[in-house]
Amino acid sequence: MRDRKFVIGLMAGLAGGGLLAVAGATIAAERHPVFQFGPVPPQFVISPEDGARSHDHISIKAEVAERLSHVCEAAAKAHGGSATIVILDPFGMIIHEHRMDGQTYINQKAAENKARTALLTREPSHVLTNRAFDDVSTLIRMDQFGLNVQEGGLPIIVGDQMIGAIGVGGGAGGASYGEERCAHDALTEVFGPQPPLLPPPAGGRTNGGGFPQRAAPPAAGR
Repeated sequence: MRDRKFVIGLMAGLAGGGLLAVAGATIAAERHPVFQFGPVPPQFVISPEDGARSHDHISIKAEVAERLSHVCEAAAKAHGGSATIVILDPFGMIIHEHRMDGQTYINQKAAENKARTALLTREPSHVLTNRAFDDVSTLIRMDQFGLNVQEGGLPIIVGDQMIGAIGVGGGAGGASYGEERCAHDALTEVFGPQPPLLPPPAGGRTNGGGFPQRAAPPAAGR
């Protein structure tokens, strides 16, 4: 009798293990292809010596944050625009902020708030852009939560660890290029492949940043 219980228990354990293996394979298959869990390469985060002074060993390194801003600046210039670029640490503090000539207070605050939104939600601010399109109640709620519903904020995630967030305001070339693309291209150049950008909401078209406009209706047939 005891041997029979052992065999039944063993079979149940193997079956459970098989289910866990299948579930694990399913979860892995659903992850974005660029997902890779593991330690963050040390060249991207604050050094152990500097981190020891502030008990912080996960923040993006200041020189890496500065490099992101310069990549985005060059891209904005190449597309005939300018921008304000803000990079936050994982705690919401500014690591680096760069305002190109001609940028205003509104551009700066937009960039800061987009970065903070990406940091707090741990996803692109574009997610809220799409949710809030044609939805006044969502606009009001997100404002109450202190979140920005404009495109242009992206989390900075390396090895599945958030090390900061980037926000871009001020146009960065407008609809022909744009703030979100500027941030995405900078992350790609510095860290490697990134998840693809989200499409505009149904019935909308991107301005290259900020909030989407309503798409023009199709031309009437003759």
